[in-house]
Amino acid sequence: MNNDPFGREYDLLGPDPAPPALDPRGEEFFREHLDTFMGIATYRLRNPHDAEDAVMDAMVLMHRKIERILAHPNPLALALKILRASITDFYRRSARLRDNEQPVAELPTTTYLMELRRYDHLDRAMEDLEAIAPLQAQCLQLYDLTGLSYAQIAGALGITEAAARTNTSRARKRLETLMLTELPKEKGDS
Repeated sequence: MNNDPFGREYDLLGPDPAPPALDPRGEEFFREHLDTFMGIATYRLRNPHDAEDAVMDAMVLMHRKIERILAHPNPLALALKILRASITDFYRRSARLRDNEQPVAELPTTTYLMELRRYDHLDRAMEDLEAIAPLQAQCLQLYDLTGLSYAQIAGALGITEAAARTNTSRARKRLETLMLTELPKEKGDS
């Protein structure tokens, strides 16, 4: 009969088992795509420290599922899906904890807040683009934000290189249209 509530029956006199080692193929995969993961997370979260936390959470999950990721026909696409879910979880966790947080000892500077304000309009237009054409938004983000080539984007999203190029171009045009239609009128504009 198993009396161990946690499902572990180790010998109480023997040493604990060693933690599983990182698969060398997984380590290589993480090193190869870390900049891409950080670029996407930094864009979405706007704070490099939060982006690091979200990427680390995603990488822990990826480490647990590294065999499945590497066996997938498109490992980067599966890893990006895990990363997006991790970023969403980070948003949810921060919203839940917001009521319990204490004010910071040092408030952000005005210049930092003004710089973030510049991105507000772009963020709203990108959210609209993601709702209207998610594949185009992903292509644009991967090309412009993380610096992937069209061939790498095609591999990551499971599309052809021509489709990656076309979707990126169309996304730029659609994003420009969205930004021009949403521009708020300044005081004195007619």
